[in-house]
Amino acid sequence: MTKGRETRDRLLDAGRRLFWSRGYSNVSVREIAQTAEADVALISRYFGSKQKLFEATLDLVPGIEICAPAGPDTLVDALVELFVAAPRAAGLPSPLSLILLNVRDPEVGEIVRAAYRRKWQAPMDRIVDDPGKGALLSAVLLGVSLAEKSLELPGIAAPGSACYEAQLRRMFAAALADGPEPVSRA
Repeated sequence: MTKGRETRDRLLDAGRRLFWSRGYSNVSVREIAQTAEADVALISRYFGSKQKLFEATLDLVPGIEICAPAGPDTLVDALVELFVAAPRAAGLPSPLSLILLNVRDPEVGEIVRAAYRRKWQAPMDRIVDDPGKGALLSAVLLGVSLAEKSLELPGIAAPGSACYEAQLRRMFAAALADGPEPVSRA
């Protein structure tokens, strides 16, 4: 690997770790460069701007089809595995923390929403063949993540436990269950 490629990769990794664990607006290009042990001007050279570096980190988010393509049952298995395997130590980045921290950011929020729709929502809708159920899966996915990271609800079992996995399966299965037709937002 060339020295330039190594430096670019270090900048990308530092951007991913910082943007995904602290949020786009809470991170400076100087901080990224310092973390990567690189000159700040190299962010512009390799990525063009802070925002383009952020967008490059979105390419590192795996799409749902990579995780669970076959059908609703394997989708539930993959979503449970996503939660079980998610990094939980403070400061460790995960795709869910990326979304929660950046989706409302005035500079990159729409970029995050578009990436989520492309990599996660549209594939879930196709897998379950129902946009309403796909939206409910997203609500569970993001709601559980928010509840776990922020609310520390005592009724949610410890991550990694059998009870935790059972709770996740129950919530995802409920999102897929037949029920009343969703109400239109129009």
